[in-house]
Amino acid sequence: MARIRAIAIERQYCSGGREIARLAANRLGFSCYDKELAEMTADKLGVPYEEIVKYEELPGSFSFSFKLGDRKQDMSEAVFEAQADIITKLVQKEPCVIVGRCADYILRNNVPTLAVFIYATRESRLQHASDCHGLTYEEAEYSIKRMDKKRAEYYRSNTRKEWDSMFGYDLCVNSGKLGLEGSARLIAEYAEGTK
Repeated sequence: MARIRAIAIERQYCSGGREIARLAANRLGFSCYDKELAEMTADKLGVPYEEIVKYEELPGSFSFSFKLGDRKQDMSEAVFEAQADIITKLVQKEPCVIVGRCADYILRNNVPTLAVFIYATRESRLQHASDCHGLTYEEAEYSIKRMDKKRAEYYRSNTRKEWDSMFGYDLCVNSGKLGLEGSARLIAEYAEGTK
């Protein structure tokens, strides 16, 4: 296998995926992209950043067309196409860790990519939601179910694959067991070990 140029991280909500991605990127000297992709997408499409964030948080909850140049386009198609183009160009420019946005699917034929899925037990995720987001147990339960469902729907609608199937990833990491630092170390060591 060629040296890994990109790490694509999909993650369960409140499994620590965003933090793990940043830690792994720092260990490897890679750039890390997550929310920055929403800003780049908004710029590329000429729509307000808040619309992209709303769409990413609630895909499928609203679908509308908007004018893109001289043609109308569905928001979901436009966002996916724009992000696919942005992600591909970023990875061609420099080694990156990309959080979410079907990056493993987008990059599958472009550059050597390590596809990672981060998960954790329900109890670990509830604790993370409380510690990091200040959510009550009930709020955390609701948010975890809602966000995992939305991520699965977004992934399925753009890839026709199951988001949480271990068969779609090179590495599945239990962050509840390994912790954030341990998970990042495992991912970085795996990426460095591929030649």
